[in-house]
Amino acid sequence: GAAEDSDLLPGDSITKVSVLRMTRVTTVGNKNVLEEKEDLYTVQTECLSYDATVDAIGSLPPPVTDQFQDFVQLNLKRLRRRPKVTIKLRYPPDQNEPDTTIEMFAGENLRQGMLVRGVKLNDPLAQRFDTKSEGNCGAGGLCRTCSISVLRGDDLLNPQRVAEQQMLENTPKWRLACKAIVGYGMKEGDMTIQVNPRQW
Repeated sequence: GAAEDSDLLPGDSITKVSVLRMTRVTTVGNKNVLEEKEDLYTVQTECLSYDATVDAIGSLPPPVTDQFQDFVQLNLKRLRRRPKVTIKLRYPPDQNEPDTTIEMFAGENLRQGMLVRGVKLNDPLAQRFDTKSEGNCGAGGLCRTCSISVLRGDDLLNPQRVAEQQMLENTPKWRLACKAIVGYGMKEGDMTIQVNPRQW
């Protein structure tokens, strides 16, 4: 139908329908030029049922072609699927944890997402960057207990900031999970990471 040549996609929601009426004025050369666009009638259709939406659109005035040219304008809302990243987790052999796979949404913090999904993340061999002692900094980016090694899919994480680069300069494949955002730039794909990489 007519929707094939439009920008409508399955799942789009029509929120408002307006009839825009253009006055027709004769100018030089006997050509008709359209001027003075104005809303003639508008109906709100957001959150209406299918039948109520059809009734609302049907209540718009019929087109008048003798003196005016009418256009119908649709306002839409489009729901966008949030990209997902599939992450294969590999644990150190001594940890006696089977490899597992989790899914995270683009934009999630890697550390928070892993902890929420029950991943055992704290590395007892890690030392704080600031005090060189043990202890979890609580996602402050100082203790390195949430370090992970990215084996595949590092392009799905946000770029490292200077402080993280300095802390992990001797281990270029490592990231601090507390400073890593998954699916950076709304990308999706697959990753493989090693949890607690100091124990490998």
